[in-house]
Amino acid sequence: MKAVRIHAFGDSDQFKLEDLPRPAPRPDEVLVAIRNVGVNPVDWKMRQGQLARAATPFPLTMGRDFAGEVIEAGGKAIDFQPGERVFGFAQGAYAEFATVAAGNLAHMPANLTFDTAAALPTPGLTAYQLVNQALGLQRGQTVLIHGAGGAVGSLAVQLALHRGARVLATDVNSELGYVTELGAAQVFDAHGEPFEEAVGAVDAVLDLVGGETLRRSYAVVRRGGVVATTVGSVDEAEAERHGVRAVAFVMRASAEDLAQVAALASQGVLRPRIAQVLPLAEARRAQDLSQRGETHGKILLRAA
Repeated sequence: MKAVRIHAFGDSDQFKLEDLPRPAPRPDEVLVAIRNVGVNPVDWKMRQGQLARAATPFPLTMGRDFAGEVIEAGGKAIDFQPGERVFGFAQGAYAEFATVAAGNLAHMPANLTFDTAAALPTPGLTAYQLVNQALGLQRGQTVLIHGAGGAVGSLAVQLALHRGARVLATDVNSELGYVTELGAAQVFDAHGEPFEEAVGAVDAVLDLVGGETLRRSYAVVRRGGVVATTVGSVDEAEAERHGVRAVAFVMRASAEDLAQVAALASQGVLRPRIAQVLPLAEARRAQDLSQRGETHGKILLRAA
């Protein structure tokens, strides 16, 4: 089988498309034929060594998010059968085949394409867990979402609206039209008028930008509200001063949440924006595009 691997951390020129034996699943794993792979910032951060563990094994097959078909299921992976369409998280998804822990998989609804399913795992679960768990948004509340036009932000907008919340949003000027089309009540240019002078008091802030944007966000949240960020650490002292709860959020893999995200996508509630689909052999180009932020929407690789 073909797989994209690196033999050391570094730039995308570390990529090598190599021939490997097809792996065999352990009892609690499923062997899948990869159809499409979602390219995420976490991929190139891993390639650079930013997210490396102390004993990262080399060579390392890249990639995490995927959609594909079950080829073989281990004896303990009783919920999956050959031929079923699945999506989720693999350790090494930039490949034609991968073994996946059964707990990192969910079935694909019949009306989802492999493209859509591959675009969902990391951004879909991140948005779902932020909106439903970290923020706990309720009908009638107002949420301010920073970075609302990105892969996570756009899904968070859709989920917040689905829960009956009013959405305010910030992003760069080129994304404001898209965010408005999603249904945000007000959108603000991140480089224009300071958002805190325009939004009034909100019940929650979902921050996907960090830095100065996060620092300025505590002051716009009502006392008793919440600020959740995926970028960097929270300022507990600032949160306490404004009487708000602060959450430094990290997505956790969950088969149950994957199934919920799949159901919402099947119902048309979640619609990921796909920018480009490239062949597996162009993984280097895909990561470079992702890292430079030169596309509007999700970049996918097609393995088969």
